[in-house]
Amino acid sequence: MDKISKYQATLLVILMSLFNAPLFSQEVASACGHHDYPPWNWSKNKKIVGVCAEVTEKLFANIGVKVDLTYIGPWKRCQKNIEASLIDINICSFMTPKRQNYSEYIATPMGYNENAIFVKKGREFQFTQWSDLNGKVGVMMRGVSIGKDFDNFLEQNIQVQRVNNNKQVFGLLELERADFTPYGRYAGIAFLQSLNMRQQFTILDKPVVQGKLYISMSKHSKYLHLLPEIEALMQEPTYSEWVSQLIKKYADIYANDISTSQKLLPPDIVQ
Repeated sequence: MDKISKYQATLLVILMSLFNAPLFSQEVASACGHHDYPPWNWSKNKKIVGVCAEVTEKLFANIGVKVDLTYIGPWKRCQKNIEASLIDINICSFMTPKRQNYSEYIATPMGYNENAIFVKKGREFQFTQWSDLNGKVGVMMRGVSIGKDFDNFLEQNIQVQRVNNNKQVFGLLELERADFTPYGRYAGIAFLQSLNMRQQFTILDKPVVQGKLYISMSKHSKYLHLLPEIEALMQEPTYSEWVSQLIKKYADIYANDISTSQKLLPPDIVQ
């Protein structure tokens, strides 16, 4: 028995050397996503987790590629690293002309994110069109896009304060130092529920825009040729229902992760 075991071990070493790679090696693509945008994605235990993270991991696993979602920094850094070809995959984002300069997008959206106007309860206003925001002060996280057209509208018409995280966004609303934030409906609800503060804010009925979230990849990634295979998987009949289930799953996970007794702190505004 010992002789057989030694023979098998020797044969294994020879086979590994012939193929010039470990038997358990696997292709690994680097990826990043928004650090604070639940339930789609957020940072947890030094990784990016959420709907987009699980979708990307499982789709690429189906074609034999492992996705490394180690947290590398905030959303703005993620985009810079994609642009500099330091990261392969952006797990989900809105499509903008600037990002298209350095990224290749899958044509099929990975998910749909309805953006809405959040305000402090008691400070509601009529919102039927974008121009109803004129004269008001907005607040958004740095690096966040709501799509080219609305981004342009904000830049040309609205005073928008940019801050670093969700607490600062809703903290400014709570302190009445901003009038509104345009925010993903699912993401905003999940965040406010996690702090047991959902009842302190109102979501205006009319959406700002129905945003399409896409998986994209650096144009210089060695995995770029795999995008058509990923898109084919996204067009399977069960894909949309799977994403809907993940939205509920990760909204619950995020709410449970953060103590409901946690309160908003006065925001540290970064000029």
